Amino acid sequence: MGESTVPLAVQLPLDAPERSAVHNEVHVRPARPLPIPSMTTQLTVLTDKVSAAAETRHLQRLAMTHGVAVGATDVGLTLDFDDVTALSWERHDDYSLYTFHQPLDPAVLGAEASLLALLPLPAGWLAGIPGRTLAAVQAVLLPAEGWSDEDAAEFAQRVLGPGRLVGSRLRDDAARLYTTYQLYPDGTSRFLMLCEPMTEGRAGRITGSLLDVERYRMLALLAYPPARAMVSRMVELEARLAELARGIEDEQRDDRQLLDELIGLSAVVEYEIATHAGRFDAASAYYAIVQQRIEYLRGSSLPGLMGVFTFLRRRLAPAMATVEAAKHRMEGLSGRVARTADMLRTRVEVTAEAQTQQLLSGLRRGQTLQLRLQQTVEGLSIAAISYYMVGLVGYLAKGLKSLGLPVDESVVTAVAIPIAVVVVWRTVHRIRRHIHGVDHDGDDDHQR
Repeated sequence: MGESTVPLAVQLPLDAPERSAVHNEVHVRPARPLPIPSMTTQLTVLTDKVSAAAETRHLQRLAMTHGVAVGATDVGLTLDFDDVTALSWERHDDYSLYTFHQPLDPAVLGAEASLLALLPLPAGWLAGIPGRTLAAVQAVLLPAEGWSDEDAAEFAQRVLGPGRLVGSRLRDDAARLYTTYQLYPDGTSRFLMLCEPMTEGRAGRITGSLLDVERYRMLALLAYPPARAMVSRMVELEARLAELARGIEDEQRDDRQLLDELIGLSAVVEYEIATHAGRFDAASAYYAIVQQRIEYLRGSSLPGLMGVFTFLRRRLAPAMATVEAAKHRMEGLSGRVARTADMLRTRVEVTAEAQTQQLLSGLRRGQTLQLRLQQTVEGLSIAAISYYMVGLVGYLAKGLKSLGLPVDESVVTAVAIPIAVVVVWRTVHRIRRHIHGVDHDGDDDHQR
């Protein structure tokens, strides 16, 4: 046999731009396995007026103690304090997310206890995070201990404190979820999950989806106050449009002034759309994520309690409907203003065209009168020139007679009259026809 050869490595074409980033997107934000019992605290901070440098400088204080560097261009970081305790940070376009995972001793639970104080952070570090807090949620995972629904609800009410208790079963009875949707004195809200035996991975996925619901709910609701204010603003702008539309019917109103006012109204409407459309679109996207996470959790009600997600939807759905209504109302008003302006612009153009036609008609009448006057002048000119020509012929006849030629002055003058008229008329006619031909040639050149 011949000498064996090693096959050459098969190579692919050059990678498309961002191939690695797109491929690895599936690994972004993996659910962290969570032991039971444990606690997860998630802080959503709005950073629209915070620079990335300020945020990374603050993170650097904590990261350096764990031997991790934070770069100015980083958008994510995980600090592992031990096998269970960790901090995850993510920077998004308009907010940043801080998620703390840690073990929990159930004995410290109580309505009056501040679970925020249990975070393994340096004094003042949490308060020094750049930005403004939008949501601060703590999810407490405890074993179900075989409690009945009544005992579990009583325990949850005692741990969560006063307020209307709502509860649901999650993921085919994998856990029972309780909350009062109240803000505690430390600024946090709290969820309690009593978990049946499950893997740490599943506990992490359920907790992550629950925290997503709360975070995206708050992000979606950011659009609600401006949407509610926009409704009254739309009433004002629609009334203004109706007034201008009625003004179109008033023949005493100046169309050009009305058109200027409509263009001004259109500019106001487009400014409102440019100001709020991005936030309204984001709210729709966030709301869709909330619904997806709720579908994943598949909650069912517990005896004697309103379901957590039923309670949430009853409050969230009308708010999102208001946002959608404001969005569509803005777009509809923009279209109506544009149609009204088009209609008025068409009328202005028709009026201008009618005025142009009147002007052209006046010009044509003037040209007709000028032509008639010119023809009258030409007739008088023919008569005058003929008269002078006949006079010259008469003087010529007199001269010839003085020379002794037998010439009758009267006869010669009489014969000269029709000849002179014909000659002058034909000459004037030939000149006019020549000038008319030059005008037509100039019009043809202009059209070409």
